[in-house]
Amino acid sequence: MVTIVRRVAFGALLLLGLLAVQGAARAQFVTGFNPYGGGYANPYMGQQQYMYNLQMARGAYANSMGYANSSYALPYAQPAYNPYLAYGVNPYSTLPGGAGANPYSPGTAATDPYTNPYSNPYMFSPYGYGSGMYNSPGFTLMGSADVLRSYGSVITKQEEARILREKALQEQVRTKKDEFDLRMYIRANTPSWSEEQARVAKLTLKRIQNNSSPAEVSTGRSLNYLLDDVRKYQGKDKDLTFSKIELPEDILNHLNVTTKNNGLGVLRDNGKIVWPSALLDIAQANTRKEMETRAKTLVENAAKGTIDRNALRDLTVQVEDLRNQLTRKSNEIQTGKYLDAKRYLNDLDDALAAVEGGEAKAQFDYQKLVNEGKIADVNTLITTMVTRGWRFAPSTAADEAAYRALHSALSAYDVALNTQAGE
Repeated sequence: MVTIVRRVAFGALLLLGLLAVQGAARAQFVTGFNPYGGGYANPYMGQQQYMYNLQMARGAYANSMGYANSSYALPYAQPAYNPYLAYGVNPYSTLPGGAGANPYSPGTAATDPYTNPYSNPYMFSPYGYGSGMYNSPGFTLMGSADVLRSYGSVITKQEEARILREKALQEQVRTKKDEFDLRMYIRANTPSWSEEQARVAKLTLKRIQNNSSPAEVSTGRSLNYLLDDVRKYQGKDKDLTFSKIELPEDILNHLNVTTKNNGLGVLRDNGKIVWPSALLDIAQANTRKEMETRAKTLVENAAKGTIDRNALRDLTVQVEDLRNQLTRKSNEIQTGKYLDAKRYLNDLDDALAAVEGGEAKAQFDYQKLVNEGKIADVNTLITTMVTRGWRFAPSTAADEAAYRALHSALSAYDVALNTQAGE
């Protein structure tokens, strides 16, 4: 019995040894090839390369055993298929739609809910009939659902479009309202022409009161501006109280008044002509005497309201002749004397224009009131000039100091008037 057991054990060990030798031989044969190259055991090679390597292995084995037939079978079983090829039932293949397609592949089959059976419950319905998923009721229901979904989307988009249109119309109305509000705001806050003129007049008045230029004072422009400002309070200053601003006679006697533009000026002293030194050298004695006589006659007649046209014409011609002579001898006369003589001739032209325009009577009436003592301060001067409609004519060279003094007094009077009136 022991002998039988020993024999059976020995036979088993012998069989295991043969199998081990056969496996080692196969392993040695397999490892003789590059596992990533052309060996038939490379799991990543293609099917055609695999079959070619298999035939080459058979031929090599037959030659080693002394057989001429290269198709002699290998001593071990060849694999029926390569489990790593791109076909068959490789569950990890990334070829969507191929043989044995991976249902979890990131291709269209995995992401499309209408072709992936794992995400579309209606594709392979247990109640299906016929062959294929397109014959199942689930596929029909899926199509109906798509139609209803599309119709619902159309209705929703239409309503959204109507809502957007209404919002657009509301924005148009709001834009028109904002535009109207802007126009009304601009109209309400834009000063009118009258308001703008009043603002300019106010600024101009303030400048005239404080910063009049010498030319504006000597020409009478600043005095007339102040006079016009006082004129607007005529008849409204009865309840206002002012301190009298006295004016001495040497100031009052050097003022030239008129009803228009030109004043009698250098001829207001009954037509007496006071010759500048430059004109004494140019004009001959008989010429000066003729001009003095004609000027006196002309002014006396103007005071009576009549105008001697012949005397006016002759005196005008003589004044122009003296101007021409002064121009010819300008290089021989000192600059100061030349300017004095030129200005005197210009003032004489203004006096003749006042006589011709009938403006001399206002000057005589003014002087009469001053001589009678009816004008002695700024208050009575302003009241008289406003009442009679007089204005200040340009000053002569001898009147500029009086005009500057009158401007200061008249500015103080106008400021006090506007302050009490609340302007």
